[in-house]
Amino acid sequence: MQIDPQITFEGSEPSDTARAQILSEIRRLEAHNQRVTGCRVAVIAPSHKQRHGRGFQVRISLTIPPHENVMVNHAPSDDVRHEHVEVAIKDAFSSARRQVDDLAK
Repeated sequence: MQIDPQITFEGSEPSDTARAQILSEIRRLEAHNQRVTGCRVAVIAPSHKQRHGRGFQVRISLTIPPHENVMVNHAPSDDVRHEHVEVAIKDAFSSARRQVDDLAK
């Protein structure tokens, strides 16, 4: 990747475990498609005021030349697994890989 990944955490303290998982998923994505030149990831913690959709939200922005930008907004669902940041990250990057595959077709 030409540009260092940018990882932010909103509504929670940065987690070394989550950061390591994100970096691992980015490496996996790069192996999947070598054209990815930039990646921004935002991990958004659930608001304690909400009654529904209490899982983590993960936003991924990929830059793929010549001018393609892939945006993944993995919103929380009613699935209780998404209350765990690791599951939300994994699912968001799975979506990103599918979108990158669709671009290649």
